[in-house]
Amino acid sequence: MRLRPLFLCLLLLSASSVWADDEEPQEQLAKAAATDAGAGWILGAGVAVTNPGYLGYSRQITPLPLVFYHYGRFFFAGISGGYLLSNGEHYRLALVVEPTLNRLSASDSPQLAGIQSRQWSLAGGAELETFGDWGHLNMGLSHDLLGRNDGTSANLGYRFSFHAGGWSLSPGIGLRWADSNLTNYYYGVSPAEALLPQRPAYSPGSAASPYVSFGVGTAISEHWQFRGDISYQRFGSAIHNSPIVDRSGSPTLFIAFVYNPRDN
Repeated sequence: MRLRPLFLCLLLLSASSVWADDEEPQEQLAKAAATDAGAGWILGAGVAVTNPGYLGYSRQITPLPLVFYHYGRFFFAGISGGYLLSNGEHYRLALVVEPTLNRLSASDSPQLAGIQSRQWSLAGGAELETFGDWGHLNMGLSHDLLGRNDGTSANLGYRFSFHAGGWSLSPGIGLRWADSNLTNYYYGVSPAEALLPQRPAYSPGSAASPYVSFGVGTAISEHWQFRGDISYQRFGSAIHNSPIVDRSGSPTLFIAFVYNPRDN
């Protein structure tokens, strides 16, 4: 299953922070894009630590530069970019391009000897977000743009943000679907890779993987914010049954520091 805006961008966006008027960076961008007002740069850096579930893997560490900016209706939001198609009081619709950060290297695990490397890619598609006092609902559909996996994925997620003291808290749930091209690229075993009795050839079908997450955010100073998110994705059976997978799911910890130069 690909990691999103690996999932990792969603982790960033789902972790509420305490910007002026309780707005998150992407919300500032959306309002500015609608009025052509300048949003300015919002910059940061983060790191994600995840166990992807591959046989013999303990963790993957992925450093991430974070950029929030808009020019007209074009925008950067975390590690994704796109074009805002429509922006209403309780919804946003955008075309989005974002990295597919999942990857595999046989050299990282002796138990995966003979497995070909799986590379990261770029995915593009559409995302619709609706929001109100009841929370945020996000729906997205995307397809591989570089021809590395030719896969299609969809996401449906809900989160609800609230404050406790100086902290913003954001629990969430969701479901990710990946078609057979995507699951086969990252979790399939070709006949040429089936070198061991315990590693037969395997061609998975599509998979639906539910997840839960919990995000936090707080102000460190006038301009600096801390964000964090912990999440767990339970693999669909097509992924869990792969002979190169030894876990039922994938936990991820994400932490980031974001600098907003404007005065709050």
